[in-house]
Amino acid sequence: MRSGAAIRFPGGAIALLLTAMAGANAHASPWARLDGEILVISGVNYFRSDLSSQDPNGGLFESIESDTYFEFGLTDDITIGGKAIYANSSLTNSAGNFNDSGFSEIEAYGQYQFLRTMTHAASVKLSAGKPAAFQSGARNNSGGSGADVELAALYGRNVMYEPVKIFVAAEAGFRKRLGDNADIVRTQGTIGIEPSKHWVLLLETFAAVSMRNEDAAGADYDIVKIKPSVIYRFNRRWAIQAGVTEEVADRNLARGRTYFFSLWSAF
Repeated sequence: MRSGAAIRFPGGAIALLLTAMAGANAHASPWARLDGEILVISGVNYFRSDLSSQDPNGGLFESIESDTYFEFGLTDDITIGGKAIYANSSLTNSAGNFNDSGFSEIEAYGQYQFLRTMTHAASVKLSAGKPAAFQSGARNNSGGSGADVELAALYGRNVMYEPVKIFVAAEAGFRKRLGDNADIVRTQGTIGIEPSKHWVLLLETFAAVSMRNEDAAGADYDIVKIKPSVIYRFNRRWAIQAGVTEEVADRNLARGRTYFFSLWSAF
């Protein structure tokens, strides 16, 4: 393991991990971890959704989640990672109050970086995981069973170094859902601004579009989200992130909002 492992950003010539929830899936950065580097992100999320637009019983769905994400550099070009979520969820409507808790979503991936220069990087990623169930934060119409497998392509570019550092990244993937749920085409875009060595400002967008090939009881929905956040880096090893995820467009799914806080550590 490299003793100098640190939380570094694309403008400083290595990865900013781009985390998100698009269908509650973890997403990696186009820039791979260096050989032996480890990044761990532990977070707390509060999600709230008014279900009246989709549920004839109306109601309110809330979830408090704790999640852990990690990346490990097997080599300078190969990164493995994963994510696990534990949540306490509640659904209140005219039929009553329902509560549940437990682990649901678990995901692991392997990523190969086939291009890297000072200006840009590109990778491919293969991931597999268990989709969200009710207790892990899935609303009505979004939960699922079985397993998911996804193949994705990632690209990132350093746009500017002075007077501030600016980078952009994009990801596109096809998620095959082996249970009843419809397959999904997923996209993600990010712009990051690093005005100083301690601060990073992020604006991320996410979209998941259903292929509408679900079985009778499966989930079929589209969702578009925006996610502004700010990261404060204390030093080479520790940083915090806070922000909000706003769902701005949907089909077959009641929109919601997530507030989140994360602690980053690098080794």
